[in-house]
Amino acid sequence: MNIDQISQGLLTKFEQCRIVLWQDIDKEFTTQLDELTINDGAGNPIEVIRLDDVSHFQVKERIELLEPETPFLLYNTVAPNQPERDWLYDIRLYAESFYADSSSMILNELGMRMEFRPVVTEHRAFFTNKTRMNRLKKLLPENANKEELQLALIAASLKVDSPTFVTILQHLIMQFAQLIKETGSFSEAALSISTDLQDSAPKSDSSKNKNSLFTELQKYNLETAFWRFANETLGYDVEKNDSDDGDSKDSNTQLDSQQKLQDLIIKLLFTECYQALQNSGVSSKDPMLERFTLQLLPIILDEKGKRVVASTVSVGMNSSKRAMAVNIIKSLRESRSMAQDYNAIAAEVEREFELKNILSMVKQPHLLQSVETFEYAEQQLIILLARQINELEQVDINKIVSHRLTTHWAHTSHNKNGSKSNYAAILNAIKAAKQFYTLKQKYIDGFNYDSAKAMYQAYEQELYLFDAAYREFCENAIKVAHNGSDILKKTGLVNDIEALYVDWYLHDLAISWGKLVDNENLLEQWKLSGVPNQYDFYNRQVEATFQSSQVKKVFVIISDALRYEVAHAISDQINNEKRYLSEIKSQLGVVPSYTQLGMAALLPHNELTAHVGAKVEYKADGVSVHGHENRQKILAKRNGLAFKASEVLNWTNEEGRQKIHDARVVYIYHDQIDAIGDKAVTENQTFDACADAIAEIKQLIERIINRLNGSRILVTADHGFLFKSSDVVDSDKTALTVKPQGSVEAKKRYLIGENLPEDNYYWQGKMAATANLSVEGCDAEFIVPRGSNRFNFVGGAKFIHGGIMPQEICVPILKIRELDKKQQTKHAKERVSVVPLSNPIKLVALADKIELFQASPVGKDYLARELEVWIEDPEGKTVSHKQKVMFDSTSEKSDERKRNVIIMLSGSGFDRTVAYKLMMNDITQPNRPNLLQSHSVTIDIAIEDDFF
Repeated sequence: MNIDQISQGLLTKFEQCRIVLWQDIDKEFTTQLDELTINDGAGNPIEVIRLDDVSHFQVKERIELLEPETPFLLYNTVAPNQPERDWLYDIRLYAESFYADSSSMILNELGMRMEFRPVVTEHRAFFTNKTRMNRLKKLLPENANKEELQLALIAASLKVDSPTFVTILQHLIMQFAQLIKETGSFSEAALSISTDLQDSAPKSDSSKNKNSLFTELQKYNLETAFWRFANETLGYDVEKNDSDDGDSKDSNTQLDSQQKLQDLIIKLLFTECYQALQNSGVSSKDPMLERFTLQLLPIILDEKGKRVVASTVSVGMNSSKRAMAVNIIKSLRESRSMAQDYNAIAAEVEREFELKNILSMVKQPHLLQSVETFEYAEQQLIILLARQINELEQVDINKIVSHRLTTHWAHTSHNKNGSKSNYAAILNAIKAAKQFYTLKQKYIDGFNYDSAKAMYQAYEQELYLFDAAYREFCENAIKVAHNGSDILKKTGLVNDIEALYVDWYLHDLAISWGKLVDNENLLEQWKLSGVPNQYDFYNRQVEATFQSSQVKKVFVIISDALRYEVAHAISDQINNEKRYLSEIKSQLGVVPSYTQLGMAALLPHNELTAHVGAKVEYKADGVSVHGHENRQKILAKRNGLAFKASEVLNWTNEEGRQKIHDARVVYIYHDQIDAIGDKAVTENQTFDACADAIAEIKQLIERIINRLNGSRILVTADHGFLFKSSDVVDSDKTALTVKPQGSVEAKKRYLIGENLPEDNYYWQGKMAATANLSVEGCDAEFIVPRGSNRFNFVGGAKFIHGGIMPQEICVPILKIRELDKKQQTKHAKERVSVVPLSNPIKLVALADKIELFQASPVGKDYLARELEVWIEDPEGKTVSHKQKVMFDSTSEKSDERKRNVIIMLSGSGFDRTVAYKLMMNDITQPNRPNLLQSHSVTIDIAIEDDFF
């Protein structure tokens, strides 16, 4: 250090105090002291006193009595006396201290006290680089202690943004995950070297790829400090694990630390998994846990990757450290930036220790509901749910599924095999399957009704749920299969649901419905009391809207093959939004239930006619209904317009308003379900098309209201459909005993013509009765198969319509309107209220349970709510892991609306006299979180070490 640097350092000190003490125990600057000339702020020379050569009493007299305003530099090369023998002790207390050695100058630059000189000396190599120094300055907390300084040094060395041990450890774990990806093996990664060179001096090509994850820490003598923090934070005893290594311990310290990191990671994962199993209710004496803890313990691997020594299953020696271990793993898994690295590590540990054999010992699904550590836990839970689906209550399955849909594996984009993860789809399929089974149990005695009207109304009110549950199951099962999983097939769910739907539900429903149709001669008088017919749609629905309100424009969305249960899903979703109100009803569809006739019936007309020639042509008041231009002509007579849905969605705001400005009625034709389902090459995508249709129709509704200023919308269909996922077989086909003569149109599910034959295998009827047609010069007839059969399989046969099954002729009508602000307030559904069942809440262990209650069922008046729950201290510091909980129960029974939340406290020293708080943040809409009212919590942990 040159004389100018010393002068500048001293001047800085004199700015703080007129007395500066320079303690030079090593006598490094005794000769330079004579060269030192330093002036105060006024330019006057500062008096230098060599304390070694004078009486300290005289110096004290001079400083305090004789020259009380004069600045003095007190230089000393001898250590001060004990306070009781030191005449200058009081002066030392208020004077500024100056050190001129390199460690002291570094501390001066950092603004830290001289007591940390040993720390700087210990890690001197770190401070030789200005870039590292600047990085350290940004990380160093104000008034840092020794531990904070060393953590900041470690963080700066590793280029970690936060100087906490948890952040540093997570950084190393992510780097270890990269080594796994490079080497393809967990054990190889422990012995591998990193290709990511740190910020040390440039290396030659020959030295590249020779850095362990700990190279930088070893270079700056920080490795020991890192493992000390591991012990203090997690209870990871380095010396114990070194002794456990035995002969496997490598002389190369770099590899040794990397192996220790591997061992630490294993212990963290096992600890978290063990705790989650216990949280779910697994007894510590359970044989599965005994095997888990005794036979498959974390180990250190030797250089050949062989298992050589077993160590303890958990990391910490007390509960607070073990809780910290659990929270570290949870944080890794739930971090967007670290989740994929977590997956790679968890998969390798799962494979290395053959955890499939251990976790498969769990035989009750609820015992795995809290376990997220390893992917196989998710798989085993799903297997158990699928196999025991009929032994479990629907409310229990719904609770488990709702919870698991908020957890890690349900949202993982890719699984350990590299294929797209589909656990959310599997869970949703299981939930839908359970709904189907529950409905079946309710109708175990069949579908028995006194009249066709009663059965039709039963379909409107509840039987449609069979079709909805089947659709939701198949939609998710197809996703699962496409992503390469056959779990739903292996557990028998796919075959069982398919068989029940086709051979029981459709079969028995068809028989019951068919008997009522025959008994009431319904095809001769196609009417049901109280149910409007489809051919009256325009008068009953469109014109009635004008007559009952001040509406000037009505929009009609006609979606081809929009089945009643699919429309119900649209209505439910719309009613969950406060701006709109949707009312769903139905109309009795025309027979045959096919597009040309259904579309004709929905157009305004006084008279519909059928013209049977080479083909069947329908006319409305003499104008053909076929083709978009003809429909425009028919609507124009009522000041109406017709557009395709694709046109409307592509309009700009101004363009759309101009096009419909003068129209009284706007028909919008949407074709998604029929366009996909009615083709052999795409019929297997029918249920995907239903999902797309729901989304597109909702988009159309929003577009009409928000951009076209529409306030009244009707959504309907030309017909519904029947669909089954399994291949059609000969028994699905109705054979015509004679060749139909006079048939003009022959499709899978219907034939149209004149003078058609009669047979017991099918129904024969006149379209004048079933479609209210005025027949000109002919007597148009039809025949349709009984039940859900087909006449032929041409053009695909899984997706069919044309007959008279409820799914085909129960045609939906959605009446949608925009609400004013007052109506919105009245109509808006609230999120369900959630409260703790005990108040105040008392936690008596670091892993404890809080029971939360969903005050109301989700449904007509309330929406589901997803919460993030945690504990805070009075200063607002989070002292637990944040747990996600879904409250979506539709049950009217209060006991079925309870949710248990396991709170994992982190840290120690909890005070039973302090008022902690249970925080609940509504994350249902991630972009708009809503912090709910907090609740008082008492933490009274008698024995902190009693963790498990």
